[in-house]
Amino acid sequence: MTATANDLLSAGAPGCDWKMTVFELAIFMCLYRAGQPRRVEDICKVIGGWFECVVDPPAAAAPIEHMLVNRWVAEKGHGLCATEEGRRAARPLMSGMVRMLDHGTRLIDVALMMSVLRLSKGELDHGIRDL
Repeated sequence: MTATANDLLSAGAPGCDWKMTVFELAIFMCLYRAGQPRRVEDICKVIGGWFECVVDPPAAAAPIEHMLVNRWVAEKGHGLCATEEGRRAARPLMSGMVRMLDHGTRLIDVALMMSVLRLSKGELDHGIRDL
C-alpha cells in the first residue's frame, strides 16, 4: 500500500513549502553566496549570467517583494541580504534538485553540475555567515 501525501502529513512527516520559485531560489543563492548586501542591479547581472539571459531589475521587483514579505531576504543599507528564514526555505528545494539530478546518472557534465549543487546545498545546510 502506498502512502498519500495526506497520510504522511497526518503521520507527522514534514511537508514541503513550495512558496519559493526557481527565480527566487536563484536570487536567494546570489545573495547568500555574496555574503554582503547586493543591489538589485547586481543581483540581476549575476542571475542573468547563470541563466544566460538578460534579467531586468523591473522583472525582479515582484519576486523580491515576495521574498521580503516572507522574510527570506532583508534590506541592509542600500542592498539586500539573505536571511535565516530564506535558508530554511531554500534548503529542501536545493536538496530536491540534487536528488533529482543525481538519480541514476553517471555523465561527466552531470557530475560537474552535481558538485556545484552539492556545494550550494552544503552552504545552505551549514547556516548563514555574518548576517
